[in-house]
Amino acid sequence: MKRTIGFLILASLVALAGASCIYVPYRQDGPAPRVESAYDRTDDLDIGYFYNELQPYGLWISFRPYGYVWIPRNVGYNWRPYTRGRWVWTDYGWNWVSLETWGWIAFHYGRWGWDQRLGWYWVPDVLWGPAWVAWRWGDAHVGWAPLPPGADFIPGRGFARGNRWDIPGHSWVFVRGRDFMDRNLDRWVLPAERNRTIVDMTRFEVNINERDRHIVNNGVDVDWVRRQGGNRTVERYALKDATRPGPTQEQGRDLVISRPSIRRNDTAHPREVVDESKVQGDVGGSTGGRIFRQPAPREEAKLREDHRKELTLLKDSQETEINALRRRGDEERAKVQSPEEKKKIEARTASRVAELKKKHEQEKAELDKRQKAEEEKTKTKKPPIKRKTGIDKD
Repeated sequence: MKRTIGFLILASLVALAGASCIYVPYRQDGPAPRVESAYDRTDDLDIGYFYNELQPYGLWISFRPYGYVWIPRNVGYNWRPYTRGRWVWTDYGWNWVSLETWGWIAFHYGRWGWDQRLGWYWVPDVLWGPAWVAWRWGDAHVGWAPLPPGADFIPGRGFARGNRWDIPGHSWVFVRGRDFMDRNLDRWVLPAERNRTIVDMTRFEVNINERDRHIVNNGVDVDWVRRQGGNRTVERYALKDATRPGPTQEQGRDLVISRPSIRRNDTAHPREVVDESKVQGDVGGSTGGRIFRQPAPREEAKLREDHRKELTLLKDSQETEINALRRRGDEERAKVQSPEEKKKIEARTASRVAELKKKHEQEKAELDKRQKAEEEKTKTKKPPIKRKTGIDKD
């Protein structure tokens, strides 16, 4: 009898163990248990996979308090995360499709931070998302910024510390609303000197959540995007899992993406690590500078071409902003009947336009200053020419 009861207890324990593979949110402190959810895969990979994959494309640094962080090579002056690529509307919301070879990792896992000396750095994490960004949009512009380190999303709970963070103005990437759906957004990204003005004229929102146990970034309103594009249809894509890791591929109305399940591993480390105290000055800079970038041939000529493009974008964006402000004033005037009220609206609009133009002049001055500093960095230092004196020395 006792033996029979023992077998029954043992069978019950085995059954409970088999039923224990349930979804458990991971903790923020210490090694986290694996999260069993719809976005898990069967790949047996840990965080060391990211260390190895990104090593050829950048520099791993031991950086307090985050441990190992990664800085990309050859990204150029004033580079910002989420610039080289495009946005695609999907069943997971807005998904970033990067043109960077390593973008399928660094823009879908982890967070981006900024340091005055290092510039932009990436902090690894194991949870995949279509894009870990906050959003801003208004009458004429739309922008996004990477969520900072510490903006931890816990499946089943959401963001551990709410969803509002102090995102610096220079972190934002803005384009005109009509350019948002372009397949090569980097050619429309506005100079960072525009950010302060546009931030004040746009609404802030973080719209990342879970639906059917999938991470979704709904972000900027789709109807707003459609109107900005002249009422063109915003195509919706379905996300399909790739059979092997690598950059996103487009197949008809499908996006084939790599989102392997990654385990935490506190013992893993990059093959080559530089201590933050030994980082050389050319890694970063006060304005973004060079982010671990080697000088390229004809760099000075290329930089001047980029600067001309920046100036054109600045002027066009400012004009778009003023036209939007005047259009809003006309709409307000059309809603009132009183001549006195119409005059008040006209005066108020004229005052706002004048104030905005002053800000635009300041932006132009700041852009000129930054561009001159960058061009100075690229000037080739030629050795002095040795001239013959007519006296030969042995």
